[in-house]
Amino acid sequence: MNNIEFRSIQTKRQKNKWTIEEDDLLSSSIQKYGTNWCQVAQNFPDRNPNSCIQRWKILKCKNKIKKKKWNQKEDKLLSKLVILYGKKWKKISKYITGKTDKQCLQRYNSTLNPNINKQLFTEEEDQIIYSNYIILGSKWSIISQKLNKRTPNQVKNRFYSHIISSYLHLQNPYYTKLSSQQAKNVLLQVASEHKQKLLLDNQNLNTSVLDKSQLRNTFDLIESCQVEFGDDYSNYHRLG
Repeated sequence: MNNIEFRSIQTKRQKNKWTIEEDDLLSSSIQKYGTNWCQVAQNFPDRNPNSCIQRWKILKCKNKIKKKKWNQKEDKLLSKLVILYGKKWKKISKYITGKTDKQCLQRYNSTLNPNINKQLFTEEEDQIIYSNYIILGSKWSIISQKLNKRTPNQVKNRFYSHIISSYLHLQNPYYTKLSSQQAKNVLLQVASEHKQKLLLDNQNLNTSVLDKSQLRNTFDLIESCQVEFGDDYSNYHRLG
C-alpha cells in the first residue's frame, strides 16, 4: 500500500467517524423532526438516513447506560410514596435521588402498579383498539378506558407496534420517509377507507355497542376529530 492509498483510507475513516458537533446536531434535528430520517439527514451533507438511524441507536444505548437502574430499595420507597402522595410525581421524585418525575411515573406504571394489566394483548383487545381508533383517532386515554387495566401509553405502543401494520397495513412511522403532513394524509385516507368498510359490515347487523344511526353520526365526526398526528409520528420513538 502506497502513501496515497493509506492517506485515502485514513481520510475516509475520519470522515465516517461522527463528531461531537454532529451528535449534538443529530439530537436537535430529532427534537425538531422526530424520526423522519430523510428530513434529519438533510442536515448532514455526508450522511444518509440509515447512517443517522444507526448513530441514533448508539447514542440511545449510551444514554441508557448512563441512567442508573432502579434497585429494590428505590422500588419500595416509590410504592410507599405513591400511597402517601398519590400520583404527584414531581413531589415524589424529590425523595428519590437521581430520578425524575417522568422516570418515577414510568417505573410505577410499567413495573409496580398492581392495577395495570401487564399480560400480552389479546386479539379481542387488538380489535377494540383498531375499531375505536377508526372512530376516535389517537385518543389513547379514551380508548384505554374500554380495555381492562391498560394505560394510554400501553395502548399507544400496541397501536404502533402491531395494529398499524396488521390492521391498517401501514408502515411503522419509525421507518417512514414521509413528512408529518404526508403521513397524516395517508393515515386519514386509510382511516376513511376502513370507516366505509366498517359501515358496510354493520349495515345488516345489530351491534350492542352502537346502533347504526349512532355509528353513522360518530363516523361523520371523524374528519373533524383532532387526531394528534404530530405527537404520534414525531414522538413515538423519540428518546425521553
